[in-house]
Amino acid sequence: MLPGRFTLSSARGKEHGAGLVQTLLVLVVLGAMVMLALKLMQRSGIEQLSPTGGHPARAVLDTVELRVEGMRSDVDALQVTEALRRLPGVAAAQTDYARGYARVGFAPNRVSVEQLIAAVQRAGFRASRR
Repeated sequence: MLPGRFTLSSARGKEHGAGLVQTLLVLVVLGAMVMLALKLMQRSGIEQLSPTGGHPARAVLDTVELRVEGMRSDVDALQVTEALRRLPGVAAAQTDYARGYARVGFAPNRVSVEQLIAAVQRAGFRASRR
């Protein structure tokens, strides 16, 4: 055996071992950071913001049903839905032309029911609160 060759392969083995140790160390540190973040989030009381148990951001949304007159097809319902969804503060809108209503989830601090009704009227339909 040549001494130089043995030393070279031994050095490569040490490099691979060091890379494995570094990778394991990074994984342990990341795991610890995730655990710490979860504990901090748990202690911050985020769950208490939503009494319904849903997503905290959804706790500030209201829902209203509007009676919409003049819709005759799915295309009309789509026009009403899109007119409502374009308003800032509207999170969701669902319209049923056969039953003549629109259900809207909205942030009351950003948009009012009157503004929802006005948007439906601008789309060419009559609307009122159900």
